[in-house]
Amino acid sequence: MGLPTPKRMQRGAAAHNRAPFQEREIAKRVGGNVTKASGAQGEKGDARVRGVVRIEAKTTSNKSFSVTREIIEKIEAAALGAGEVPYLEIELLGQDGKPTHRVAVLPVWGIDMLLGQQ
Repeated sequence: MGLPTPKRMQRGAAAHNRAPFQEREIAKRVGGNVTKASGAQGEKGDARVRGVVRIEAKTTSNKSFSVTREIIEKIEAAALGAGEVPYLEIELLGQDGKPTHRVAVLPVWGIDMLLGQQ
């Protein structure tokens, strides 16, 4: 008989399992491709539309997600080096492990470009 897994260790399982599906859904929605090995082999980001946008996907079953400078700088460096707009998509999961909220984080200049103000 094994010991039960503590709740604090169970939370990440839903997000970890959901991540590859999130990446594929984003790539399909934007007409792009999923990055092989989620950027571990040189090409950073989780999905991209070449020459347009580089996407970093994050999913969590926690009540909140912190956007850090490290996350922003990582996707910005990869995107700007390829002439692409950096884009962070965050997915918050409910208790059932299904997405309840999806939000995007883009630099202000990226929004200005999309709105034709630049």
